[in-house]
Amino acid sequence: MRALMSTLAPAAAVILTGCGSLQNGSYELGQGVASYDALKAATDTCKAGGGALRPRATSDGRNLADYDCVIGKAR
Repeated sequence: MRALMSTLAPAAAVILTGCGSLQNGSYELGQGVASYDALKAATDTCKAGGGALRPRATSDGRNLADYDCVIGKAR
């Protein structure tokens, strides 16, 4: 349980703060390893805000920074 919390805590902090670098409420996920649990939490949070998680075109998908939560017209 402790390992799960240490994995989810940084991802949740990044997701909840959002970076606001994209248009229409979309945001970058920020720093951290793109583990299954981190991506699941990010996907759930993004969906709750009306968005969809999308990988960046020039990414390898290993880090949370390789993904954006795309909301509204930015999709």
